Amino acid sequence: MPISDIEPGNGGGSNFLYAVRLVEMKREGNTVYARTIRRGEEDTGKGIHFDSGGRLVILRGEMVIDWRDVDEYHNPVGLGDYRPIANTVWAWCQFATERLDFFLFLFALARRTDAAHSLWTSAIRARDTAREGQGSVSARQAHFAALAAAEMSIIALGRCYRMVEGLVKKFCPGLSVPDGVAETRDAVKAMRDAFEHIDERAEGKVKINELHPEALTIFNQPDFVASSMLRYRQHQLNFESKVVRALVDCRELFMDAIDDRATQRG
Repeated sequence: MPISDIEPGNGGGSNFLYAVRLVEMKREGNTVYARTIRRGEEDTGKGIHFDSGGRLVILRGEMVIDWRDVDEYHNPVGLGDYRPIANTVWAWCQFATERLDFFLFLFALARRTDAAHSLWTSAIRARDTAREGQGSVSARQAHFAALAAAEMSIIALGRCYRMVEGLVKKFCPGLSVPDGVAETRDAVKAMRDAFEHIDERAEGKVKINELHPEALTIFNQPDFVASSMLRYRQHQLNFESKVVRALVDCRELFMDAIDDRATQRG
């Protein structure tokens, strides 16, 4: 199946990918030759004008689309300085020739990373609400909401970590697992397993039919609202600072992976 046959859903039925800014190169009579503005070039804001019956010509090689411009144009910075990445991966692959397996792997990983950040944002905002209403029932409800979103964020993040390792190993051996991922890998893996199999932890099990006295510690999160710390067994994780750093690092790895693949193709 070619990439062009895969439809992720566009929400509004639009096939629009990206708008480009054209600047004038030269004129020959009523013919205007134009090119796309280059990345980092100052934009004077001057438009291209020609008389009725004139022609606008863009020569081969003068229509340049920089995928990092596409990324910055469509993805505003969110909480924690993270910007969504799935649309960038999708749009980039409409312009580039890429192996289907690599594109789908990176696209799935990008969507999962965006989901982890969306859930992280929900958890942080609910935590802030709980802080504002300390001692009230509404604050306790916000506390539970924050923990629920944090659980799902860690579950999504755990899959991201596994796929990040696969991305480096299988597709981009010249790149490395980001520091933010490496530093939190053990804690995220352990907490991801505990949250994903919370029913087994409720029975005191860390694995099927294996009881463990520390299994129940996944339920003990006394200071999540106050300190943003998640705890499980010997692990502790600052959900606010460490998780979003790992997400931002993952995003930069995806950008580097696209550059790496472009370099491989020459």
